[in-house]
Amino acid sequence: MRTRIVIAVVAVAILPLCAVGIVLAALGAIPAGSQIGRVVVFAIAVSGLFGLLVGYLLVADLARPLRTITRVVERVARGDLAARIEVSGDDEVARLAESHNRLAGDLERRNRELRAILQAVESTSARDGVDQLTARAAADARLAFGLIDATVVLGDPATVPVEEIVPGDPLPVRAELRSGGEAIGIVAGHLPATRRWERGDQDLLDLFALEIGVAVRNAELFGQVERQNEQLVELDAAKDDFLRGVSHNLQTPLARIRANAEALAVAAGTDRRLAMIVEQSDRLSRMVRQLLTVSRLESGALHPRADVLALAPRIRRAWEALDSGTVDFRLEDRAEGWLAVADPDQLDQVLWALLDNAVKYGGGTPVEVTIAADEVAGRVGLTIADHGVGVATADRDRLFARFERGSGGSSEDGSGLGLYVSRELCRAMNGELLLEPVATARGAAFTILLPGEPGRE
Repeated sequence: MRTRIVIAVVAVAILPLCAVGIVLAALGAIPAGSQIGRVVVFAIAVSGLFGLLVGYLLVADLARPLRTITRVVERVARGDLAARIEVSGDDEVARLAESHNRLAGDLERRNRELRAILQAVESTSARDGVDQLTARAAADARLAFGLIDATVVLGDPATVPVEEIVPGDPLPVRAELRSGGEAIGIVAGHLPATRRWERGDQDLLDLFALEIGVAVRNAELFGQVERQNEQLVELDAAKDDFLRGVSHNLQTPLARIRANAEALAVAAGTDRRLAMIVEQSDRLSRMVRQLLTVSRLESGALHPRADVLALAPRIRRAWEALDSGTVDFRLEDRAEGWLAVADPDQLDQVLWALLDNAVKYGGGTPVEVTIAADEVAGRVGLTIADHGVGVATADRDRLFARFERGSGGSSEDGSGLGLYVSRELCRAMNGELLLEPVATARGAAFTILLPGEPGRE
């Protein structure tokens, strides 16, 4: 471009003189070798030099703002979107610079609005509640978009009339809050009368309203969940109170029924009906005790004692109390004098439940108990195994859940709390209850692990 401008200026300076010289020569007004011819040639040369100088200066003057524009465009290409072009004047180049500066200003303003929107969205939390969230959203909208005022109204947007635009008055703007395609409210406000509001600004306000709509819906859902959780906590507390009350109130009449049945059996001799009353009273007592234990476990009211116990005598007493009849019982003590640290009452409850399960699901097969000590871990373990069909693979993962029974049991076999209560009691004593892997020639096998210490010699 620079070369073309210089050539054009030189041509404008030289061509008229050349044309005049050619015309005069054609008319014979300039004799060959005359002084006039030399003057014409000199004038053409001077005009050419003058045109070259003028062309260079003109190109330099035109190229200066263009170089400025080029540098600014390069800065924009590198990411400096707010770079401005400083060009004075009122020509086309100045108007181009003014247009760019206006776009740069709009872009910078929208970047600020977008950053403010992102900060507002990041600061929202469903825990704040709908009222606090909408109040904060209105304040964020005023700050982000430079509004005179802003409000967030929840409900059907159609119920909020659209304000008429009056020249010279603050400009009303609004956007719908939406969540899942449903309009749940609007954010509305007013701009200063001198402020321009373009499509890009409205798009940002729509984006802000969309994010606030999602946050409001999340806050509503979170509030519902919180209220439901509070209701569940209240219901759970009422359930615990009910179980504790029922358990305590049933213990006394069951004890009296059993005592009277035993007294009648002594007076009347052998009577299967009285034995059945005693047996069922014991069964109900165990179920009530399990329910009471579950309630105490879940409420955190269970605080086991830490006594040092010999396991073998307690296992034998629990087996004798079970009175399993003709089922063979074998006890192998390999603990080498190690003692367990546990709560006596809770340990008896666990032993009774596991031995009862071994008899019930073993189908009359021998019940074997093995006691062993792990000196490295400082624990004592006892394994109770039967020789029945064992635990089905489908039942192994859910066997310790509340109100769960093995697939081989029926609804009359118990409450489904025995193993759940037993494991929780073991854990309360800093121990564990495990279901052993399937082994050949053995049914179900459960291992109780408890803290231990070597016996004193």
